[in-house]
Amino acid sequence: MKYLLEDYQLNCGYRGLGCYDAFKLQESSKDFDANVKRLELADLGTRYRRLVELLDIANYYRHLKNEDTGAYMDRGRPKCYKFTQRWFENAKRMPTKSSWESCFWAKVEELHIKTSNAGGFAQVKVKEEVLKLEEQVQIWIKDRELGKDVFSGKSTFMKWWNTLPKEHKSKSCIKNVKNS
Repeated sequence: MKYLLEDYQLNCGYRGLGCYDAFKLQESSKDFDANVKRLELADLGTRYRRLVELLDIANYYRHLKNEDTGAYMDRGRPKCYKFTQRWFENAKRMPTKSSWESCFWAKVEELHIKTSNAGGFAQVKVKEEVLKLEEQVQIWIKDRELGKDVFSGKSTFMKWWNTLPKEHKSKSCIKNVKNS
């Protein structure tokens, strides 16, 4: 990055202002450049979240941390992902918690646990969560926020989804997306 925010802070000092006041006043083109860099960093944070969080989720469930800590989304998700998600949603003027595609695998893991328990899928709340996830998957695939690898035969998602009742799968909104 050619123009780093650290350089901006130094430049503000040369102008006799602190970084906060200079940015608030927006009297220099350097202030505008800092704002652009701020938005770029928010996007980089989102790219990082989308690339790395799924690895953290896999590690979390591989080591069965959910058994002593609780579900990843409830107790295990690091703040760095929560903050970058909020920044992204704020920058794009999206509703809060609308950009949770990086948590897809955590949701799959938790639904796998819930549907494996006695009466799992038959519970109305669990069935609603499955339907909501399927609707979201359809959107994310269309928007290219999830890859088609989700539907490969060896994927955790497909292994779980294939355990769902046949009646549900035959009516699922993703049955055609899955096959295309």
